[in-house]
Amino acid sequence: MATAVELEKIRSNPIKEGFGAFRSLFESTCADLSITVSSDAVQVVFSTAAVAAAKNLALDLILALANEPAARILPSRVADRTLSRDLGILYSRVDANQVDIASYVPLVEQIVRNEPDTPTWNDADIWLAVFELVARTTPVTPPTAFEKAVFDTPLRSSSASQRGIEQTHDEVDQRILEEITGRVYYDVGHFHKRYFEGKAWTNSTKDIYEESRAQYAEGHWSGWPEPSLQGPFFEWFLNFQNIVLSGLGRRYYTSANKVLRGSEADRKLDIFLAPADVALPNGEHDWSNVLVIGEHKSNPDEDRSTKTLVQLAGYAREVFGSQPDRRFVPGFTIYGSLMRLWVFDRSGLYSSEKFDIHKEPERFVKVIAGYALMTDAELGLNTFIKRDGNGKYIVAQDVRISLEDKLIALTKAIVCRGTTCYRGRRSDSTEWEYVVKFAWPSDKRQREGELLKLAKERGVTGIAVWFNHEHINIDGDPDTISNLRRDMRFGTPRKLPSKARAYSKSSLAGRSGSGATHLMGLGIGARSATTSSSGQKRKRDQRLDRGSRLKRSKSDGSHASTTNVRIEEGELGAIGTHSIQETVVDSLADCRNEWQRNNVDSIQEPGADSLAGYESEMYGNRLNYCLVTSPAGRPLHEYQSVRELLQALRDAIRGHRSLLEVGKILHRDVSENNIIITELPVEDAPKGRLIDLDLAKELDTMPSGARHRTGTMQFMAIEVLEGKGHTYRHDLESFFYVFLWMCIRYGYAGTGRQKSNKPMRPKTNILRGWYTGIYTEIARNKVGDMDKNRFENIIAEFAPNFDNLKQLARELRSTLFPIRDGAIFTGTFHDNHIMYDGMINAFSRAIDRLGKEEQAIV
Repeated sequence: MATAVELEKIRSNPIKEGFGAFRSLFESTCADLSITVSSDAVQVVFSTAAVAAAKNLALDLILALANEPAARILPSRVADRTLSRDLGILYSRVDANQVDIASYVPLVEQIVRNEPDTPTWNDADIWLAVFELVARTTPVTPPTAFEKAVFDTPLRSSSASQRGIEQTHDEVDQRILEEITGRVYYDVGHFHKRYFEGKAWTNSTKDIYEESRAQYAEGHWSGWPEPSLQGPFFEWFLNFQNIVLSGLGRRYYTSANKVLRGSEADRKLDIFLAPADVALPNGEHDWSNVLVIGEHKSNPDEDRSTKTLVQLAGYAREVFGSQPDRRFVPGFTIYGSLMRLWVFDRSGLYSSEKFDIHKEPERFVKVIAGYALMTDAELGLNTFIKRDGNGKYIVAQDVRISLEDKLIALTKAIVCRGTTCYRGRRSDSTEWEYVVKFAWPSDKRQREGELLKLAKERGVTGIAVWFNHEHINIDGDPDTISNLRRDMRFGTPRKLPSKARAYSKSSLAGRSGSGATHLMGLGIGARSATTSSSGQKRKRDQRLDRGSRLKRSKSDGSHASTTNVRIEEGELGAIGTHSIQETVVDSLADCRNEWQRNNVDSIQEPGADSLAGYESEMYGNRLNYCLVTSPAGRPLHEYQSVRELLQALRDAIRGHRSLLEVGKILHRDVSENNIIITELPVEDAPKGRLIDLDLAKELDTMPSGARHRTGTMQFMAIEVLEGKGHTYRHDLESFFYVFLWMCIRYGYAGTGRQKSNKPMRPKTNILRGWYTGIYTEIARNKVGDMDKNRFENIIAEFAPNFDNLKQLARELRSTLFPIRDGAIFTGTFHDNHIMYDGMINAFSRAIDRLGKEEQAIV
């Protein structure tokens, strides 16, 4: 948008003759190239192989602009000079082939499609397009972060990045292995006491054991198969249940040879507990009914097998995905006659000590009977959500809010925030009015509800509006990880196999060049330590060399398409960056003091032996909370027209801008799931809104102290993947990836190729490199894909319904990734208007083009 001073100068110096000569040149160029002068002629000319013709057009246009009186008096937006001088510099760079010619498309379209003295002509629009072109192509090295940047928490992915058709066992299991790294605890003390003693049903399990003793003789359970191969074991177990556990409301089943319904990764489940009276469509069990998961192996030596551990974790992931309200998932393994009990929660997984079911028959019966007798809350169900004949509901501020059965969003992973969103409405209304969200954020983070209230008080527009938030209590106790793990004793995390360690270690490549100082990580090589469930260590390792200091790093934001940029120790931030990376140290005060003493430009995370790090807590404490906002909306993929989708994305970017500039809050987690299409918006209200401020931070705040920050890798910005501090630019880049993702994965409705509400697997699966592999590999893939030539391969995969958005994609790419010294720029402009205006205006132009096309059809 032009300033008042600029508008005055533009009005005082109108473009009288316009650009008639340039239009004539453009038309003759089209004729020479046999290109029809149509709505997309500009894009075709500037994308054609006839580079010389496009270059000549660009040079002639610069001369025409420079000759306009307004250019000589309008001040530059990038330096202390006039716009005319900017154009002179630009001419030299175009002539030297240092500028991406495609960046001219928006400006040329403005000129070619309009003429002076017509209703569509606006001098201000022309000069604004010139300003944007100069800003995108200027050779000046801009700052890579705004003055008041935020501290980041170390980044860590989860298996949520694998969804739908991508959920092959190999890919999901590798993500699960990385996800649980450093979060697996064996032989947790007092496990059995915590979950099976002192309960209302404990005496009933004793009675059941007494009745079962007739099945036990000479130190063994009668009929036990030797060896305990899968088929004979299942037969024995189910027969034992019929005798010992008959009449209970829940039963154990097996589906070892058949995939359960609702599994996107085609998983089978050896043993599981489910309600005995549940309806079974076609006799098939569903993951949504599974209460306890179990795995059987005939070989006792497999007790600590990583493969089996990941297999059981895969079952837990299926349960969390099919039952997104689940607070935790109980499970067990039986290896030969050795049994081990497990719990999977949002901070990881932990087990009891193993025991032999023949040597401890009473414990065995109490366990399998105890699971069948537990309350819903004791099995990990969310009883904060009430149920009656009309469905599910909650009560917030004395208002009964009914929940829609279909979810707006969910996260299919184990160790994560477990974000789940429903639409909600008052019991006396038929209109969906609210978004009701459940999540497990770190207890160290500022509550999302508090940030939304703050944004509301500061006048932020275009985002979700706060109605209520509260911490959830279950059976009178706060529902937190620390409370769920109370009264138990945790040792050091499980040492993972070399494959997992190498994967995690490689994931940090590019985050730090320090090779001298390492965190211990995962307890590998760490001295013995024991911890109570409060998380306080009795014996503490010296994990960080006190002589090591936080490093400055070069971060010019420039990438050659074949280069893996690595931050090297001792390189100074030469371009004024103030993006600060949160560092894992023994105390937050150390981090603050170090920053204050050195006033560093960019603080980078020290090298670590694993992604997990090894911190002062044995596990991260999370809080289960419920947030209610308005208005209600639809998921982004439920767009009803291409125009609506673009409006939603544009307005969500506007909301992001308001959140940053007015609210002084950076979102940091833009993804497909965090943008909604507003239902029944009033006139001029945003068509799309940004939701989910779980990872948002106020500017100028210090690190939260949270252990890790997870994200959806396909939407992560290149520099975020490389471990650099998070700025507004990275969120805008994520918006761009969401746009590309939608255009490739959806948009087949009416083509006979795919249902409209389901994603399509691209024929070349070109986006796989955005969410498979380690962080630096994904960053390299994205850098390469954003190169002008390879980017054409990306947009070639656009679905038929989005084929007319390729021009918009090119404009957005030019805005976010201008060419600088032969390489794409991935850094952050000090003036955020350059990228915000560039993206918003590009979307608006595309929306206008769609409107004109619709009118032409009518």
